Amino acid sequence: MSTFNPVIPWRELEKRLTWGRYGEAVPAAPGPEAAAAAPPDPESRRSAKLDPPYAELHAHSHFSFLDGASSPAELVAEAARLGLHGLAVTDHDGFAGAMQYKQAAEDAELATVFGAELSLELTAARTGVTDPAGSHLLVLARRAEGYRRLSAAIGKAQLAGQEKGKPVYVLDDLAEAAADGDWTILTGCRKGTVRQALERHGLTEAGFEAADAELRKLMDLFGDRNVLIELTDHDQPLDDARNRLLARLAARHGLPTVATGNVHYARPADYRLHTAMAALRARRTLAEMDGWLPGAPTAYLRSGAEMLARFPVHEFGRAVVRSAELAADHAFDFKTINPQLPDYPVPEGHTEASWLRHLTYLGAAQRYGSESENPKAYHQIAYELDVIEQLKFPGYFLIVYDIAEFCRAQGILAQGRGSAANSAVCFALGITSVDSVRHGLVFERFLSPVRDGPPDIDVDIEAGRREDVIQHVYAKYGRDRAAMVCNVITYRARLALRDSARVLGYSPGTVDAWAGTIGPHEGVPDGSEEIPEQVLELAGRLQRRPRHLGIHNGGMVIVDRPLAQVVPIEWARREGRTVLQWDKDDCAAAGLVKFDLLGLGMLGAIHDALDLIAEHHGTRLGLHDLPQDGDPEADAVYAMIQDADTVGVFQIESRAQMVTLPRLKPKCFYDLVVEVALIRPGPIQGGAVHPYLRRRNGDEEVTYPHPTLEPVLERTLGVVLFQEQAMQMAIAAAGFSAAEADRLRQAMGSKRSPERMAELKERLMAGMAERGITPETGEDIYAKLHAFSGYGFPESHSVSMAYIVWCSCYLKRYYPAAFTAALLNNQPMGFYSPGSLVTDVRRHGVQVKRVDVNASGAKATLQSPDKPYGSGSGSGSGSGSDRTRHRHASPIAQPAVRLGLSSVRDLGDDAAEQVVAERTAGGPFTGVEDFIVRTGLSRSTLEALATAGAFGCFGLDRREALWTAGALAGTTAGHLPGTAPGTTVPQLDPLTPVEVTLADLWATGTSPEDHPIGHLRWRLAMRGVTPAVELRTARNRSLVRVAGLVTHRQRPPTAHGTCFLSMEDETGLINVICPAPVWEAQRKVALRYGALLIHGTLERTDGAVNVVAGRIARLDVVVPDRSRNFR
Repeated sequence: MSTFNPVIPWRELEKRLTWGRYGEAVPAAPGPEAAAAAPPDPESRRSAKLDPPYAELHAHSHFSFLDGASSPAELVAEAARLGLHGLAVTDHDGFAGAMQYKQAAEDAELATVFGAELSLELTAARTGVTDPAGSHLLVLARRAEGYRRLSAAIGKAQLAGQEKGKPVYVLDDLAEAAADGDWTILTGCRKGTVRQALERHGLTEAGFEAADAELRKLMDLFGDRNVLIELTDHDQPLDDARNRLLARLAARHGLPTVATGNVHYARPADYRLHTAMAALRARRTLAEMDGWLPGAPTAYLRSGAEMLARFPVHEFGRAVVRSAELAADHAFDFKTINPQLPDYPVPEGHTEASWLRHLTYLGAAQRYGSESENPKAYHQIAYELDVIEQLKFPGYFLIVYDIAEFCRAQGILAQGRGSAANSAVCFALGITSVDSVRHGLVFERFLSPVRDGPPDIDVDIEAGRREDVIQHVYAKYGRDRAAMVCNVITYRARLALRDSARVLGYSPGTVDAWAGTIGPHEGVPDGSEEIPEQVLELAGRLQRRPRHLGIHNGGMVIVDRPLAQVVPIEWARREGRTVLQWDKDDCAAAGLVKFDLLGLGMLGAIHDALDLIAEHHGTRLGLHDLPQDGDPEADAVYAMIQDADTVGVFQIESRAQMVTLPRLKPKCFYDLVVEVALIRPGPIQGGAVHPYLRRRNGDEEVTYPHPTLEPVLERTLGVVLFQEQAMQMAIAAAGFSAAEADRLRQAMGSKRSPERMAELKERLMAGMAERGITPETGEDIYAKLHAFSGYGFPESHSVSMAYIVWCSCYLKRYYPAAFTAALLNNQPMGFYSPGSLVTDVRRHGVQVKRVDVNASGAKATLQSPDKPYGSGSGSGSGSGSDRTRHRHASPIAQPAVRLGLSSVRDLGDDAAEQVVAERTAGGPFTGVEDFIVRTGLSRSTLEALATAGAFGCFGLDRREALWTAGALAGTTAGHLPGTAPGTTVPQLDPLTPVEVTLADLWATGTSPEDHPIGHLRWRLAMRGVTPAVELRTARNRSLVRVAGLVTHRQRPPTAHGTCFLSMEDETGLINVICPAPVWEAQRKVALRYGALLIHGTLERTDGAVNVVAGRIARLDVVVPDRSRNFR
């Protein structure tokens, strides 16, 4: 999903979205933001082609990654301004910028040539060295077939290199790929083999002959008709002499010459950025790179006239004008690279369409019953199948079905989400878990009969098993025809500032201090009293430039031919992953179909929790077998949700969600659907939250702009929340077909042409007039639809997510021990740290046992508790649940949670598994020495285990265990038992309760028995500090003091400078609002310390409790700051 900033300011949106409250709709005047966001008029970029004709055939964009400094669009714009006849983008070893180049050049009337500069004989990746080893080969693809062969050759080399960034080319393979004359070879820059040979001997006759030998090799490999001598003039002292020797060499062999600029940036003004990028690539400062950098800005795009002045006809013949002829010969329409999905294998006698129908009706019988039992569902399925077949998408659905079936067969929890949940076919096939017929979802939001391109089905897969699914796709379709989509990692403000300061030679400490002044959502500041102007200027230029290629969260592409013929494939950093060089937008523009296989940690946690429940409670629950609305067990779950007791659950655990839950008071599943959709950037920015909550609580009348819209908006109390509602409004009020409504949604929700919008508005207004809606009301409806379009959230997406919300809430309410253990075993995920999860489950009465080398598994497990559940054993001293049983404690007796060995710092999953394997094979450890001999762990790991109390099973307290571990570290089986020196432990005072808590936090990040704030409670009480649990009953608007550990700091862009702190004490959570002036004045204290004392005003609204901060102070408790900031 993506949104864009609409043409009206945020402050107007609540007016647009609250029916009838403000009278007539206020017309949105396009402001400066809209003007800035408007795409440039293509005509303004065009310049008439100028004489002499010239095309630049050697240009690097910033997709040469820290070599070229300009984007493909910037190169195209400058080439058009100069009146060039063509342009070749020749980035290093790939086509990462090819689609952006193709799109930018569409309106520029340039001959578009695709090429690449191949890195031969690389001994290592190009980064980290001033001048990478090896040589270059510049290849221009001649039309579409040349592109396919060059792309395939690059992909083959990238995979042959066996590591990212180190392609291995075989010259004979390249020669074979070019055998039909589909490539043109230029002798290249100073790294080309011909120039390397020439300059190695100082432009002498010996150099001339050496260059001749290299040229002959190129001619033998690629044919003399396909090799040209490249001439470049960068105002260097030896350029003229070298070019004359190269021209003489061309004459000897009857080869043509061609002039290029060896361009690395569009304009001279980009020179400084280019040199900084070169230094960053080499991991040097500009001062250290000085001898390797050009002394002047000469590698920019030049006009034909300027090039002819440098390469006059009387001396260099047609070297300049030949470039334009070559460009015309090599250009092609990229649309001819037309990949398709592979044919899906079907049983004999079936087509893809008939097999899809067969599978769908089999699934429908299971999920909907017979046609006579559910005729509405079968009618919808028949309609959807007709649309799918009409659009020729049966193969697409069969591929997704195959992935879903693989997950089911392997016991992997997975479900489709997003707009796919609008489809009854997807529900029948088991791709999604949402019954679109029962929920009244609009199929055309997913797939319209007039859709251009395949639908988008996202599949959520439990995170720990996603790799199995990805490897299944590789295995089924072949690694040459399936690959992950890349993610272009660009410079954000903080990293841009860091790299700019570093390359300019500032110290690491200074760099860290400056970077710390930039927030997560902020850009590079225009000015600063602390940061030098040159750093800010360079950082501003770097910002949003590509740094390297990463890997998409889960996007995979599958095609009917070797993918490398479309775009090169290369190895990802992760073992077993191959990734193509285009991101999701480039893939969509090229017609590549992307399948999103997304890892969802909560699905993994739910799966693990269900397994633990079966093992320890003897009850096998299924994801879709949990109690639903109307069941008494469900009522208890909703009561927990209404109290915002949602730490650890899916989606509704954030501060913003917790503040909203007591006000919304969910009572049924659809309320969860609304809650999921409501707390999103779109509805928040769009002003939909407060109107809905006011109406929900009876503070505002529910109204509709016209009676025809009441059925559409009734469930959301007259407030537009979902994209599907916008479509249904057009259908109900104007008689749009579903396909027309989807076109309206697309037009309003994208960068659109005024002509198309005007046509749709005219149709909308005419349809409303036919139904008796007055022009004034019609304009109001249109204005609301227009305002809403940039913010809407798909109802189908919300329904899919709400079911996982429900599952996680049910497990938390009735099986908190299993649920918490599963959450701990699927970290990192969610909003809260393991420490907060442990504290929360203890508040609910569940005992948490510390790490024990003879009792812990590698991961968290469940074991028998020391005392019966509910007896107060869960919380330890100082916690609120010692005093009373938690109101949302489970009615089912709960086992204890035993922390896993992998939670101990410096241990890790692999070492933890080895410890457990050794214990299983050789029996329990008999002492510290036996443990050390059998595991061979390092001193630091042994000390961390001792600090965590993991050696308590040997009768040692922590100080004794630390002494013993230090004395015995390094002991092996070759030592006589009991002979290590220093193992006699002297008399040591045991740790105090405070020290034990701090030791737990240091070693594992959790405290299974106490909370740091609990130890301070008596002192805090003397200072008038209110515990979190008492804020619910404190007087509203009263001045309060609260104290706790900071769990989160958030400063969303929609909050206008306000920062939100989430804090935790031994009794619960505290929401703190820091208004912008307070935050700016006291941010250093608020950011520096992990425990804070807040003086503020209590605000309680409809059950939601906040403290509005007035003063922020450090709380004197030494704890590591494990807050999850600005997520």
